[in-house]
Amino acid sequence: MAERTAQAQTELDDEDVTIYKMSADHNNGTTADYDYIILERQNVDNTSIEQYQYEIRMTYLISYCVILILGVTLNFIVIVIISCRKFKSFQAVAIWIMALAVTHLVSCTSVVFQLLYAYNDFKWNYGFASCKLSSYITYGSMFFTATMLSLWSIQPILAKLLCMCKKESNNCSIILISLSFTIAAVLACPSLFSREVRYLQCIDDYDFDDFRTTQDGITRLKAVVVMRFLLGLVVPALVMFLSCCVTSSHRICKLCRKQAQIICALKIAYFVCWGPQIVLTMLQATVSNSLDRNMSEYGLPAATVLATTHLFTCPLIYMLLGRSFKMNWIEHDPDHNDNRS
Repeated sequence: MAERTAQAQTELDDEDVTIYKMSADHNNGTTADYDYIILERQNVDNTSIEQYQYEIRMTYLISYCVILILGVTLNFIVIVIISCRKFKSFQAVAIWIMALAVTHLVSCTSVVFQLLYAYNDFKWNYGFASCKLSSYITYGSMFFTATMLSLWSIQPILAKLLCMCKKESNNCSIILISLSFTIAAVLACPSLFSREVRYLQCIDDYDFDDFRTTQDGITRLKAVVVMRFLLGLVVPALVMFLSCCVTSSHRICKLCRKQAQIICALKIAYFVCWGPQIVLTMLQATVSNSLDRNMSEYGLPAATVLATTHLFTCPLIYMLLGRSFKMNWIEHDPDHNDNRS
């Protein structure tokens, strides 16, 4: 979570307007996860500022507490259920679900730091490395989920094209999951380079100059948010849509339909949770005056919280749509030739 600061700033020709370095507003104290550039007037009422700080802080504290409890509990339950099941024939879908649950469980560690950050009035006292890793894990989880869901969509196509047997199909799933981790690790690297602790705040700074915003820094910022928009939303959506068109078929088996519905719900949940965050921050960074003040101050923090809720939405989908705490639908083979309903 990149918090607002204005210790370093560039004065514009108009003395009433300031462009804040690290896309941060010193007065308001907090903002969304992604960095962006804000142009606004300096004459702000201190009482309103304190009220805003309190509202945002309490929103983060309550939301992150709920997300952390549900995220750790539900993902741990999913891992235990899959690990303890005695599969007659271990299905590829269980491998994908396990990878997703492990990733989201690990990602809960970043929520712990963000919770402590908000509790400590947005003062980072947890070290330089944890500042970088917290952001890296968050974005790495986002890119892994997007990449994994995309590759999961094309896995049946690869299996059919290569005429894989069940064992080969499971090995293919493991390879694709490993590829997803690799891609996510690379795409999340900007957090390792730009994230830093300054003035007791864990922030992103795309400038090499500590005291002013440069055009190169703005360009890097825009490149990062556009990359997250394209590779986090557009490309995964395109891959999933095309694969759906190619693999669309009539599913006669009831368990096949249930499994397909759950997987489809996982994809929709990702875009619902991460879409607003990615789109709003990209618009804020690339299009001048694209968001009004209320959207910047309240819409973006809300979108940040919504994105974080993705850590526990997947287990809820498994249990609500699957209508089984034991997740029996995992054991079903979607490629079987049995046409029983």
